[in-house]
Amino acid sequence: MRTNVLAGNHPWIDDWQQLLRDPQAQSNWKPAAQANLGVSRQRADRDAHAAYLNALRWAISGDTNNAECAVRICNAWSSSVDQIPHGADIPGLSGIPIFDFAMAGELLRIYPGWQAKDFNAFTNMMVKYFYPQCHGFLSNHAGRCISYFWANWDACNIGALIAMGVLCDSTNIFNEGVEYFKHGQGNGAISNAVPFLYSENCGQWQESGRDQAHAQLGVGLLGSACQVAWNQGVDLFGYANNRLLAGAEYVAKCNLSYPASEIPYTFYNNCADARQFNLTINGRGRIGWPVWELIYNHYAVLRGLPAPYTKKMTELVRPELGSWDHFGYGTLTFTLRADASPLPPHPVPPIPGGLTATGGVSRVFLRWEKSPDDSAQGYVVQRATRARGPFVPVAAWNNNTDPQYTDTTVSNGTVYYYTVAATNQAGLGGNSKVVAAQPLAAGTLPPGWTCSTIGKTAKGVGATYSAASGNTFVTEVTGGDIGGKSDSLTFVHRNVTNDFVFIARLIEAKWTGRDKVGLMVRDSLKPEAKAVALTLGEIGGRQCRFGARSETSAKMNWQPGCDYTWLPVWFKIERKGDTFTGYQSVDGTNWFKAGSAEAVLSTSCSVGFAVSTGSAEKSISNVFDHVSLDP
Repeated sequence: MRTNVLAGNHPWIDDWQQLLRDPQAQSNWKPAAQANLGVSRQRADRDAHAAYLNALRWAISGDTNNAECAVRICNAWSSSVDQIPHGADIPGLSGIPIFDFAMAGELLRIYPGWQAKDFNAFTNMMVKYFYPQCHGFLSNHAGRCISYFWANWDACNIGALIAMGVLCDSTNIFNEGVEYFKHGQGNGAISNAVPFLYSENCGQWQESGRDQAHAQLGVGLLGSACQVAWNQGVDLFGYANNRLLAGAEYVAKCNLSYPASEIPYTFYNNCADARQFNLTINGRGRIGWPVWELIYNHYAVLRGLPAPYTKKMTELVRPELGSWDHFGYGTLTFTLRADASPLPPHPVPPIPGGLTATGGVSRVFLRWEKSPDDSAQGYVVQRATRARGPFVPVAAWNNNTDPQYTDTTVSNGTVYYYTVAATNQAGLGGNSKVVAAQPLAAGTLPPGWTCSTIGKTAKGVGATYSAASGNTFVTEVTGGDIGGKSDSLTFVHRNVTNDFVFIARLIEAKWTGRDKVGLMVRDSLKPEAKAVALTLGEIGGRQCRFGARSETSAKMNWQPGCDYTWLPVWFKIERKGDTFTGYQSVDGTNWFKAGSAEAVLSTSCSVGFAVSTGSAEKSISNVFDHVSLDP
């Protein structure tokens, strides 16, 4: 690193210049040491990052001001900590700052100005206060069932043990981390972090049904743990036929925005019933996580193994920056050969193809094809009110590969024209073809549909409709609740006789805390009537549930759907005789069963949208589109 930075060689010098601008890499950083690291493990981790980045600056530049800053940070913590960490998100996630402090201390130990007594105090803090936390979590998982915690909770503690063992010259602690990586029972062990293997180079990451941010977090944590072990001559990268690479390739392909149809997925559940039906769309396409240079340089450059999606993801992120949970700057620290890591890695990206625009209520949906060579870091969306312009930018980003955008800064009734261009490190590519769409205002409900307020606590504000975007309904409500022995809600409905299929996509829901929104079938408009519901709500508005009240005034029985459901989501309720089945989908094509029940409702019943807020003070608006009701 020092040789290439001093010589001004790319790409090392590019990342070095980024590092110099990082606030945490400045020699005037002030630590905020606490006796209990658990008071704020995030603040502790920022200090660990500052210690590492300052030590790195010193190791490359020789500036002792940075080294002295790192010493002050480490000494402040070793003189303050006097207890095993505990707090709101402890045990478990304290492994992140502990892992980072151990790596920072190992780099800093070569600085002559860090006195032996201070270094010994730092390692004593590790062994006396931090080791029991990491060991205890991996041993008993806070009394929870073994698969309760996500992979990254285990991963950070595995890494902490491995790094702590190196720092403290403890073979036992080091081996404890290595053994857990190989054979542990929790989700951070490599066979559980990558539980489903589809091919030698493709394995589903454990959190791929939760969100893409945590999936990338886990790849980075275990990658760092493997690198520390590799530096000691222990090859965890290659363990179980390079299983970490299989998981990294899977996560990279997901976030390069390949269609879900091209990425295999297996239903995942754990002992806490965190049911995950499909590959998550939450955080899909984000490329800002600085975890890829390490993986790419080890597997593809050093060992010459095929890692096509990891390579493409690395190229998009280069040069790596820092982040909350990772040291980052991997372009500086892990690049092995300039010819294998060019910057910029591509010319300007090609013109986006397949652009479409669909007008909705107070919005326009834009979709286009992903970058064919995976060279687009982001896009620039331009809009005009005439086919030939002038066009002005309405959105631009360079940290996401997802080829879509929803324009909500529109006026209903106006025809808008759009064009999209892709961008990357080399610059902005050409503009796509021009497409047009017209957002429409919502008005009165169509014939046969009624907005009713059911129960005492709900206050229906109203509902509107537009034919835009495949039939759009907008509902407004204050208060109420769905479930129990009776309901209180706003119900936008129509009568249906005999069997039916009712489908709608929920695209907007503003949560206030205890909201429930979804589809419903009712025997009558009485609060205690027999009913079936498929709703989104609970746990931060992400839990889908299927409920049925099979007898009047009976308690509604709920069945869990996907525990990590994100907008937009498609819902479907189907009636066949007395059997009602609820389904959900991320695309309206591939459906997953959320629940079913034998609910003896009348031949003629009411079908529609159910909304409640759980709050008598707050009103919410929900938008459903692509609505169809087929007898």
